[in-house]
Amino acid sequence: MGRPTKAPEEQRVNGPNPRMTIAERVEVEQHAAILGISPSDFMRRRALSYRLPAALAVQRHVAALAVALLRIGVNLNQIARHMNAGRGAPPELLALIDRINALLDQIYGLGDNGMRAQL
Repeated sequence: MGRPTKAPEEQRVNGPNPRMTIAERVEVEQHAAILGISPSDFMRRRALSYRLPAALAVQRHVAALAVALLRIGVNLNQIARHMNAGRGAPPELLALIDRINALLDQIYGLGDNGMRAQL
């Protein structure tokens, strides 16, 4: 089963073919490549003031930070279970807190606590 056809008013069949210099076309293509979208999508979004997606490098960096925070959250949950069972804090707790603070510094900037409680 194929994709359903769009209504005629939703189809993008006709479009302006803007005249550009080679340098302008290269610049549009570079911006589009950085954002991971086609040049025509880039021009449409810019012309209609639509929101542009974050750059691919930023998206990958945010995803990597999210994965790192997820792993730390799992470790923190295990430590909380350990402590709630009546045992003391494990020795790696301070190292884990330092890793959390380092990741949050990468997100919010060094020295800015991002309105978060200091761990």
